[in-house]
Amino acid sequence: MKFEQKQGLIWVPIEVVYEKKHLIIPDCIIDTGSSSTMIDIDLVEFNYKKPAIIKRLFGIGTGKQEVLSQKVDKIIIEQFKLEAVEIEFGTIKENLGINGFIGNDILSKFIVSIDFNQQVINLKLNQ
Repeated sequence: MKFEQKQGLIWVPIEVVYEKKHLIIPDCIIDTGSSSTMIDIDLVEFNYKKPAIIKRLFGIGTGKQEVLSQKVDKIIIEQFKLEAVEIEFGTIKENLGINGFIGNDILSKFIVSIDFNQQVINLKLNQ
């Protein structure tokens, strides 16, 4: 999968199926420093009636935010489809300028190799 490198970060698109709606989420970053995956809540028609867990996340420095964690139907990265994945929804675009980030909860399902010269990430499901 091709990626862009901006501001020292790796930017990729992902596809999320939430409430049976397919959404392409551009401008997500690969975040090996995050244990979880998140997308901006304003990019979906969030279902507040569906069970969710409220979490407080802490970032580097004094950054903290309360988010809602819910299962999505599917996350699709390249040709890989991960079913019934728990991700977090919060307001990150406004403050960070990103639509989402892929954390270690998703990355750990793969063997990941990154070629910075070719700007390519190769994913292989971790068996």
